[in-house]
Amino acid sequence: MQEDKWKSLRYFLGGIFFVLVLIEKSMGFDPKTAGNFFPKQGFRNLGKISEKPKFAEPTDPFQSETFEDELNWEEEVFNHTYPTHSTQTKQKRIVDDTIPEITLPEDRFPGAGKRIQAEPGYLSVYFLKFYGTGKNSQSQLVKLSREFPGGDPILFLFQELTRGPSGEEKTKGVLSALTKKIRIEPNYRLENGILHLSVSEDLNYGGSMEILKDRLDQITFTYVGNFGIQGVVLYTNGERIRSLGSDGLSIPDVLAKSQRKVILF
Repeated sequence: MQEDKWKSLRYFLGGIFFVLVLIEKSMGFDPKTAGNFFPKQGFRNLGKISEKPKFAEPTDPFQSETFEDELNWEEEVFNHTYPTHSTQTKQKRIVDDTIPEITLPEDRFPGAGKRIQAEPGYLSVYFLKFYGTGKNSQSQLVKLSREFPGGDPILFLFQELTRGPSGEEKTKGVLSALTKKIRIEPNYRLENGILHLSVSEDLNYGGSMEILKDRLDQITFTYVGNFGIQGVVLYTNGERIRSLGSDGLSIPDVLAKSQRKVILF
């Protein structure tokens, strides 16, 4: 009878050991690699070990105590802009819109001077004629004469330029880049060989860059060389014209005759 009790106890302890082995296997424990993980006392201290098992303990990153700090750090990294160049701050330019634009003295129309008076005679004016066809077509200056009744030659010559060639001259292909819309102000100034002319804004419109160049050459060749004129300066609305057209054709300070061929007509 006593022997049966010992057998039952051995079976019971064996069953418990077997269950523990199954539990260890299910939790991924490998006795071959575990080494001295369990104390030498075996299972006698089972339940008394205060340390948490170091295996088969899945960790949840969202339950980590440092998770919130790490998340805050990442947000700071993404939201913060780090400069890739020198962090020197540039001084801001302060613009005061209440300060009016100033025109330099040399850019202002110098004012009316003494008008020129000349005897009747013939004066030369310069128009245009195109030679060639298509892309090879080029304009040439054409020199023509006009009968001058006497008086102020400056205003007379500009009016002849905007009036354009006569009907007979047009049949020969002569034309003008200066239209009738372009007007000259009656006040001008001739000083130290420089003729200061004030014209309407229409000089700036209605033509390609080549046409704008032709306009300037017509004016320059018509005036320079007559009445002691050595150069021309153009103004509009009281200010010197520095450029023409939408492309910004630059104009020199003083217009003079260019190296351009002239056809006598």
